Amino acid sequence: MTFRFSLDPVLRVREHKEKQQKQKLAREMKRRQNLADQKKDIAAELESFLGQKDIHKVHDIRKLRNSYAHLEHAHNVMGKLDRDMKKADKAISRERDKLIVAHREMHIMEKVRDREYTIYKTEMERADQKAMDEIATHSFNR
Repeated sequence: MTFRFSLDPVLRVREHKEKQQKQKLAREMKRRQNLADQKKDIAAELESFLGQKDIHKVHDIRKLRNSYAHLEHAHNVMGKLDRDMKKADKAISRERDKLIVAHREMHIMEKVRDREYTIYKTEMERADQKAMDEIATHSFNR
């Protein structure tokens, strides 16, 4: 007789749920990393642009206006990226909390399985001992 966990379907569902939460958390973390990379690229572009501005003196009012418009746009994009990163941080925190709950639920089921297995093992040992005692009794009576 082999051990069969009575709540095995529940355990499998909880394992699947934990796996899905890990994937959701990974997606949110990747999304945040993409935003951080975009912010880093914009910052590098701004530094590059500002470095070029000092080298080249602006003699045309249109170039000056375009350069200020470019700076304004870059700052707006940086602000939007900052807001998006804050939202991503909140989403990561939510998904991490959900993952903790899913892991805890799965861990509880594993503990129940371990207890059930211990009971099964004890009963099997008791049955084996009973069979051995039965064999010993029969051989003694002969």
